[in-house]
Amino acid sequence: MLSTLEPRRPKRPPRSLRAEYDEFIDQRIEEYKDALPRVEILGIGDEAVQELNRTQQYQLTEVVLTEQVDAIIRRRLKLPTFRRWREGHIARRAAQTEPSHWGLAPHEPIVALSEVIEDQDTVLVIGASDGACALFLAARGAEVTVVDPDLMSVNGLENRAVVEDLAGRIACRVEDLARFAPDGCRFVACVIETSALADLAAPDRNAIVQRLKAATPEAGRHVVMPGPPVRGGDVSRLSSDALRGLYSDWSVVRPPLGSGSAAGRRPRNVGFIAIRVESGQSETPLAVSK
Repeated sequence: MLSTLEPRRPKRPPRSLRAEYDEFIDQRIEEYKDALPRVEILGIGDEAVQELNRTQQYQLTEVVLTEQVDAIIRRRLKLPTFRRWREGHIARRAAQTEPSHWGLAPHEPIVALSEVIEDQDTVLVIGASDGACALFLAARGAEVTVVDPDLMSVNGLENRAVVEDLAGRIACRVEDLARFAPDGCRFVACVIETSALADLAAPDRNAIVQRLKAATPEAGRHVVMPGPPVRGGDVSRLSSDALRGLYSDWSVVRPPLGSGSAAGRRPRNVGFIAIRVESGQSETPLAVSK
C-alpha cells in the first residue's frame, strides 16, 4: 500500500560484508582503548615500537605506530578472522531483520516502514524506549539517530546496540525534547515513540511534532509508535491516537483492523504511518486506511 504513494528510488548498493567486518574490528579496538588508563595505552605503544624495530621498520611514522598498536590489541582480544566472523554475522543479521527478534508484531507500522527503507537511509527516532524500533531499522540497513531526554535510556540502548553488533549504525543524543529541533538533520523518515513525549505539556508536544514535520522532505514518513508497557505492565500514558490529529494535512495509513493480535509487544494501540503529501498530489486516495 505504501509503495503506491511514491515511485521507488534507485537501489543503493548494500554495504559489503568486508566493510561491516572492518567496522566491527575498529569498534572493538576503540572500545578497548577507551577502557584502558593512559599508562597502559603508552605501554602498548612501547611494545609496538619494539616490534617494529625487530622487523627493521626504519620509517616510524604515526600511522605505522597506530596500526601496530591496533594489531597488538587485536591479538589480545583474539578478534575473529573475516571468515569466522562472516559465518556468525550472516546468521545473526538474518535473525535481526525479523520483527519477532525485537518483540514486534508483523503488522506494526514500523515493519511497513522497514520495507521501504533503503540501505543507508537516515532515520530519526524520538525516544530510546526499549530500543526495538531503532535496532530493527538499523538491522535493516538504516543509519539511525536516536534522541531521548533520559540518559539512562540512551545508555541502555547504546549498550544493547553493542551487544547486537549494531552500534556502528546508531547514534544517540540526550536532548530536552521540549526544545529539540532537527536543524541540519536530514532524514527520510522519523519514528516517534509516544512514551518519549508523555511527560511533555500538550503545547510542547504539539510543537515538537510540527518541527519534525517541517524538517521532513516531501513523501517522507513519520511512524508514530506506542511505547512498550511501562512498569507494572501498564500501557504508555500517551496513546498514539492522541497525535493522529496533528497529521490532518498528511496522508495517514493505519494498520488493518484486527492487526496486532499476533505475537508481539503491542496487541492494541498499534500506531500509524503519516506521509507528507508531495506538492500537487491529491490527499484523498489512500489517505486513510480503515
